[in-house]
Amino acid sequence: MTILKRTLVAVLAFLGLLLAGNNMISAQAASKTVKLPSSLKGTWYGYAGSGEFHKQRYYQVDKVVLTANTMAIGIYYTSQKSLKSLSWQQSILLPVTYVKKAKGVYKLQPRTADVGSFILSRKVVRVKVLGQNRTALKLRGQGSVHYVFRQALRSHNWHETTLKP
Repeated sequence: MTILKRTLVAVLAFLGLLLAGNNMISAQAASKTVKLPSSLKGTWYGYAGSGEFHKQRYYQVDKVVLTANTMAIGIYYTSQKSLKSLSWQQSILLPVTYVKKAKGVYKLQPRTADVGSFILSRKVVRVKVLGQNRTALKLRGQGSVHYVFRQALRSHNWHETTLKP
């Protein structure tokens, strides 16, 4: 299955879960909600892998925008290895709440459905990318750890075990 088909199937499955989910947030969860620190808000990019479509290699980048009460995920593609000239494919906007799990560790919980949550690290971390230390945000969710960066970088592939050229 090509990368475009895989992404479309994943997004449709996610939207199905989102629409079938519960539209309420518990009073207990609402009482523990906190504001997300401004250092974690903003635009982050994750490299989601590459694949071929009609004998052309494409690279997928997911743009994650964290605000006070929403998380927007945009899926972008490009045929350039440098990840320049990104072309928008689709977006998802989720209303979320942030719950403080421990000192500086935040749980990002979608408010509209029970589709799973992410744990945000307490602060940005430094990871080595192409021999240089870069600022990244560590997201844990669904049994794996993902790194997102302030700019699109072809590093720390999110789907390295599922996408094959």
